[in-house]
Amino acid sequence: MSTVTQTDKSVKASFCRDIQEKSHQNINLCYQCMKCAGGCPMNFIMDHNNYEILRMIQLGERDKVLESNTPWYCVSCKTCGTRCPNGIDTSKIFDALKAEAVAANKVPESGENTRIFYDTFLMSMKGFPIVGGEGRLYDAAMAGIYKVRTGTYMADKDLAKEMMKRGLVPFFPHNAMKKRKGEVKKIFQRAKEKRTCN
Repeated sequence: MSTVTQTDKSVKASFCRDIQEKSHQNINLCYQCMKCAGGCPMNFIMDHNNYEILRMIQLGERDKVLESNTPWYCVSCKTCGTRCPNGIDTSKIFDALKAEAVAANKVPESGENTRIFYDTFLMSMKGFPIVGGEGRLYDAAMAGIYKVRTGTYMADKDLAKEMMKRGLVPFFPHNAMKKRKGEVKKIFQRAKEKRTCN
């Protein structure tokens, strides 16, 4: 017969509190009415529905939650928050869970390309070693680096060709932000300091 100690209970409760603080959403208001899942356009591919993830957080099932593919398939369409009678925006909770999964090195295989995409996007915002940065996305470099990092070299090649033909993916980086040089670096520095303090 297994017993639940007071320590187990406090660890589980602290996980819920931690995610609530990071997402600014009151997870304890969720009573699993299922309205969020009823409107979610991605729930057919998720291993758990929105409300199931929220219930697992309430129960402190940290490992199960962090290993789920659900947060990684969320497209942040905000339908869940619109339909929720208590105004809970699960997309914000999923953002917090993704950060937690990355920090705990528990990103599921299905979420790895999404993590690489976020990481490459931030690299572009900060500036690649030679070009880009200053808060403007350098599409061509980002797409190239993402393809190399994920090994998806030929995926979307026809779409890429069409986009380049129409001038939707400029070959050279945008330089409109050069007059504000350094501002984006300061933003990243402040975020890094804040993360270190927490």
